[in-house]
Amino acid sequence: MLFILTLCALLSISLFEAVVILLLPYTFYRIYKLRVYGSLFPPLLIHAFAVLLSTLLYFPSQIGKAVERGLFLLLYPLGGMWKVSHHTLYRLNLLLVWAGLLLLPVVFYRFYKTGQPAMLWGGWFEVGAFYTLFALSAVSLLLFSRRWFYILPLLTFTITVFFTMRRSAMLGFAFALLALLYLLRRRLSFKFRMSLLFLVVLAFTVSTYLLVHKDPRYATFWQVLTGRQALTEEALNTISSLRWQIAKAGIEVLSKDVKEGHILPLLIGHGINSGLYLEPKSPTGGVYESVFILSELIEKGLVGLVAVLWVFIAYFRFLLRFKVEDQKDYLLLPFLLMLGAHLVGSVFTFFWDAMLPLYLVYFRLAEAFSSSQAGGGHDPQAP
Repeated sequence: MLFILTLCALLSISLFEAVVILLLPYTFYRIYKLRVYGSLFPPLLIHAFAVLLSTLLYFPSQIGKAVERGLFLLLYPLGGMWKVSHHTLYRLNLLLVWAGLLLLPVVFYRFYKTGQPAMLWGGWFEVGAFYTLFALSAVSLLLFSRRWFYILPLLTFTITVFFTMRRSAMLGFAFALLALLYLLRRRLSFKFRMSLLFLVVLAFTVSTYLLVHKDPRYATFWQVLTGRQALTEEALNTISSLRWQIAKAGIEVLSKDVKEGHILPLLIGHGINSGLYLEPKSPTGGVYESVFILSELIEKGLVGLVAVLWVFIAYFRFLLRFKVEDQKDYLLLPFLLMLGAHLVGSVFTFFWDAMLPLYLVYFRLAEAFSSSQAGGGHDPQAP
């Protein structure tokens, strides 16, 4: 089932969501029977409650989106309900590396035809996210097998991530590699660690140089940094892709709520895509996408924001305590790190992503697999 879920995510967002809908009742049934759900289930449940209730009350026409962005994330416990071996992890990583290689011609063909790189679905952001995952799988197979030909797909996938020119993807990818260095600090040679660090620095240096010459956002930032241009509101909006203007509108919305005593919206938010009806409206559509704390607070209120921060804290707490026991555990790292790459990348975007249910299932897999290895099969998350 893990392979089917992954393949559906690669092939079609509609197919992926259909499979999620089919798997949710089974997941809830297994939670009821086994009472095993993982460390992130409580905050994800609270998050879903805030999303569904606020949207139902204030913007019911968006309830379908609320189900997708709240309820779908509760697929997370499913990752701990499968018996997974190192061999399964090896085959899944191999599938992801081959998927990355086979989809490369599609990505660049669609870029050539439309000016926007894309796989079988999606666009810039999806390419950045998936090629982060593919690169992590290439690293894991390189470390596990010690076969140096995995360096070629690793470099190719890294270039593709930075080719998307999406800051969220680049930040997430850099975090994933730095987290990898931290986790393997006692197992890898200094030379190998420095090589990975050099890869990150080189990718950032080259991509920054290219972006300064190709992307108005980076060009403006460089001019401000070097003193050639003043840091005006116009410059801030250019650098931040209008996030400064969006943040000002979002702060005004919250200020009105506080002044007028709108307690319930402050607690549970105004609902999904509330930027379409609130005043002042979001300059870019349905969400006040600036810093995630502000955007989450408007849509999901204090309750939803606390739930999202709880997810961040629980994830990073697990990551800092995670130990690589032997070489086979390298195969688990992509599924542990992909959620972190998304969370770091979402700081200036939004917590939700179409592929977030998959990343959560992967993380639950890493949680359950790690605890079974350490405790002889017992999952400490069982109440």
